[in-house]
Amino acid sequence: MILSAKLMRPAGSSAKSNTLLVRLNSPTGPASAQRQPLVLGLALDRSWSMKGSKMDSVIQASASLVNWLTRRDFLTAVAYAEDVQVIQPLVPLAEKNSVIHRLNSIQVGTSTNLSGGWLHVLRTLELHPIADGYKRVILLTDGNPTLGIKDPVQLIQIAADAYKKGISTTVIGFGNDFNEILLKEIAESGGGNFYYVETPEETGDIFFKEFGDIGTLYAQSIELKVDFPKGIDYLDLVSEVSSYQEPDPEETGRTKTLVLEVGDMRADDVKSLVVQLRPTKKDTPPNINISASYYELTDGAKLEQKTIDIPLDWNDDSAKEDADVVVEATIAKTGKGLRKAGTLLKEGYTDESISLLNDLIKEINEKEELAPEVLQTLGFRVSSLKNRILENSPTAAKHLVASASELQYGAMENFPDDGVEYHDQIYAYRTNEDIDLYRCPEIKTAIQEKMKEGYRYIVFNLAKSSYIDSSAIGMLIQVAGWLRKRGGELIVSNLRSSVKKVFSITRLESHIRASETEEEAQSLLKAWIESKAV
Repeated sequence: MILSAKLMRPAGSSAKSNTLLVRLNSPTGPASAQRQPLVLGLALDRSWSMKGSKMDSVIQASASLVNWLTRRDFLTAVAYAEDVQVIQPLVPLAEKNSVIHRLNSIQVGTSTNLSGGWLHVLRTLELHPIADGYKRVILLTDGNPTLGIKDPVQLIQIAADAYKKGISTTVIGFGNDFNEILLKEIAESGGGNFYYVETPEETGDIFFKEFGDIGTLYAQSIELKVDFPKGIDYLDLVSEVSSYQEPDPEETGRTKTLVLEVGDMRADDVKSLVVQLRPTKKDTPPNINISASYYELTDGAKLEQKTIDIPLDWNDDSAKEDADVVVEATIAKTGKGLRKAGTLLKEGYTDESISLLNDLIKEINEKEELAPEVLQTLGFRVSSLKNRILENSPTAAKHLVASASELQYGAMENFPDDGVEYHDQIYAYRTNEDIDLYRCPEIKTAIQEKMKEGYRYIVFNLAKSSYIDSSAIGMLIQVAGWLRKRGGELIVSNLRSSVKKVFSITRLESHIRASETEEEAQSLLKAWIESKAV
């Protein structure tokens, strides 16, 4: 893990406030090919409003998730309505067909006992001792709780308490009738992700994203501390992340340390945190101390710590603002603004929500030249969200909150490619044997080397692979994400019948395109590149 930080401008600047950017970079992959087992719990809403295509899509996506996991992983599943129905007790996934068969048996009920289903899964995971296992609950609902615990404060506290015990919670809101503000806060306190599924067709994509996140986890329970020396005052946390302040014992009302509860982090990721501070110039300390502690999951959940000192320049008052910090601060401010706009809209303050979005759009446009590709996209997203409000879309608030979640840790790419100039040439990677857990690190390294040469369009020829396991599926998901974030694409080709069956069973074909031959894949990519150039 690399911990770095920098200020927007020198500490000696005449500006009244300053901005600190703290960044965490995780390595592209584990040193060991043997990842820790995943211990997953599904808490699925089966209330009456889930009947039909909603329930069908959730069952299909859950079945795909089962197939993506390895035989070393564990899964339990409950479906809750007016009662809690244990679909699958916690078992190692040695025999997946029976688990999928049980998932297909889910029938809808009436009410929504969200806390009952969720707590049952949390208790199951807490009581199950699995050495070095990573535990996460996926909580899915399409409505507000009508039975059990309904108090938002209590629900958020349940998530926080479970996370302290090593169990994170991802929350998926489905449809139009749930409380997005509550679900977002549960996910934040629980160290997981928040997703919004508007239509049944999107469910598979959400489970796909979640598997890509948990299947490559690197660190858990990340905690960042920023110590403010005399002469530097803490003003505000711009990023949307759980935090608390430790007071200065020597000065009433002053913050000595800001503690950020960052949560979990996958391999090959970047998290950016933005903090506002104010140099008082009553003192001129030489540096700001920043530390990070976390459990490294690729090394037996070993506790690791990183510490850096950011030198403070109290002399230079003429330097330009650091563009990287300005851009990340703009993204962080936009994320916080989208969440506030969603809250305002939910409470009926439509005009105030639109006004806030207009202010965000104006600020993004003013900064656009610093990072045109990133900020143009951001501005377009905010404008689209504003249009949803103007069109009286009933899901506008949910989209605002979901977009805020996506911007939580900035928009930096999650591949270390500083200085790489990407081109439109196509690279064909040809496997020479079956792909399993032990071959994946070697393949990812090879792909990374080609990306450092500027390739972002890749054909993955599987002609010589008669078998791929769920680790290989996770690897393909990760590589596709790398390429797509750089405007590229991955196409697999020459699938043998046994591998085609895996693609079909896991529904991977819905997420990664497959071609019969390498030549056909090359043609598809060339046509796509030409269409983008028009």
